Amino acid sequence: MLAIDQSATMISGVWAGDNTSRRAMAGNWLDLPVAQKSFDAVIGDGCLSAVHTKAARGSLFGEIARVLKPGGHAAIRVFARPETVDGLRGIEALVRAGGIENFHALKWRIAMACTTVDCDSSVDVQAVRAAFDKLFPDREALAADTGWSMASINTIDVYAGSETRYSFATLAMLVDEARGWFDQVRVVPSGSYPLAERCPLLVLGCAKL
Repeated sequence: MLAIDQSATMISGVWAGDNTSRRAMAGNWLDLPVAQKSFDAVIGDGCLSAVHTKAARGSLFGEIARVLKPGGHAAIRVFARPETVDGLRGIEALVRAGGIENFHALKWRIAMACTTVDCDSSVDVQAVRAAFDKLFPDREALAADTGWSMASINTIDVYAGSETRYSFATLAMLVDEARGWFDQVRVVPSGSYPLAERCPLLVLGCAKL
């Protein structure tokens, strides 16, 4: 197994260490440092949301197709916004009614609600934090109402001053984009955890390369 992340710091912080069956390296997902048709499988978790334009998603699909061996498959967990976008006040009401299971599900709902409706479907993470602060200016009251820890809620502050942008395309958009690179595109549920209905797996096969 080869794991690739753009951040050497991330790798050093979470990687268990290389051995004969696994290794990790820093690299750009849009220009993978591996040979064409060299892997039986590619697995990604949220990687299509980590690039923030339709063109970049296409480049990522292209790289996945390039490195897969004939007969290989890719499984990519996606974060797909719904076709009908949530309103921020509706999200607030859902929280007040106890309808959102944890803070991270709330964070992704707000992010998807703030996403642009153009083909890029992107959002600046600073805008996500600003929307959260406007909806819930009293974090201690939010913690008391929901039972969520302040430590969990305060993870939103990692977005302060960040220039990061994410994308949350709809599932239909992602399937359509994937079909430009693969003959086989399936959508498979990823589980029953909070917000799992928006996080299915795209299973891709038969690269058009």
